[in-house]
Amino acid sequence: MTSHWRLSTGFIVRLLMIVLVFAALTPNTPAYASDQTESSAIQPTTVMVPPLSDANATVPVGQAPTTREITVEWMETQSGQDRFYPDFIVVNQGDTVDLTFINNDTVAHDLVIGAPYNIVVNASVPGLYDDVTGQRITTPALNNSPGVKVTGTPGNVSASYSFVAKYPGIFEYVCTYHIQVGMIGYLVVLPAASNTSGTTQPIASNQTVTQSPNTTQVSVDAGSGLNVNLPGYTPVDITVVIGVNNTVMWTNNDNMPHTVTATDGSFDSGNLNPGKSYVHTFAQAGSYPYICVYHHWMHGTVTVLSGTGSPQQQSQGYGNVTVVLTGNQIYGMLAFAVVVLVALMIIFSRTRRNSEQTSSA
Repeated sequence: MTSHWRLSTGFIVRLLMIVLVFAALTPNTPAYASDQTESSAIQPTTVMVPPLSDANATVPVGQAPTTREITVEWMETQSGQDRFYPDFIVVNQGDTVDLTFINNDTVAHDLVIGAPYNIVVNASVPGLYDDVTGQRITTPALNNSPGVKVTGTPGNVSASYSFVAKYPGIFEYVCTYHIQVGMIGYLVVLPAASNTSGTTQPIASNQTVTQSPNTTQVSVDAGSGLNVNLPGYTPVDITVVIGVNNTVMWTNNDNMPHTVTATDGSFDSGNLNPGKSYVHTFAQAGSYPYICVYHHWMHGTVTVLSGTGSPQQQSQGYGNVTVVLTGNQIYGMLAFAVVVLVALMIIFSRTRRNSEQTSSA
């Protein structure tokens, strides 16, 4: 009887310890608080619009579309900083903009407008210096938008481009070589009088994001806007599964704006300021390369799996598949493990008791 009592007491103590550990790992503890709460909302960026100059004030809202010839020049301030002149342009929705960007500097400059326009006018030619890399440019710019014409020699370069101002709103234009020193301007597209549906409104530059267990995180790396040797996005290539972790959040951890722009146009963050995040949920399987339109060396790829078929089929040819477990799923797995452990302990206890009874007999 004494040995039976010691066995029963040990069994009860071990069972109590398992229950205590199991209770400590439930999703209601702080260790799983991220599964129960939402992250704080990310506030959209507010652009402060300077007053209209007298020249720009002559553009009335609702005027019939026309062709506007606009010239923007590189300018050096008294403090030696690079700037656009003018740095504030106003046109009407539907206008055709014949843009000329003049670079009279000894270094490269460009004029880049993000989503939904996605315009790159790079007024650089061989012989100019690249202030990002510190190297002399030896080849013509390869990242210009289709139709951009670049002429001239170092110290006297002109780049021209024509586009239709389809989308009303306020859009930044930047020099990607000198955005860190404030070479930024604004294009204001006044809405047409007939535009009441809102269907042509620009894409929001920053979205309010709710983080959840099925969100895959990608970082826009610090220093990536200046260092051409950095990949820019970490991780560069990710694989997600529809219904598991197919929502992707990009967070700008750099000190300058970037974009997350799909090469096929399926998603675009627009201007993504430092500290802000952009989220996109993928609903169709496929491969989605993307870039930063401000920094041509930054690129990444999202591979989206359908989530159907056997695990063996999914693992062939797709790389690593990340599976995210929620707190409730982990809770269920632990519960099953405890049930199996208790059953094994009961079987062991009965076997040992029967063995002792046989020995004493």
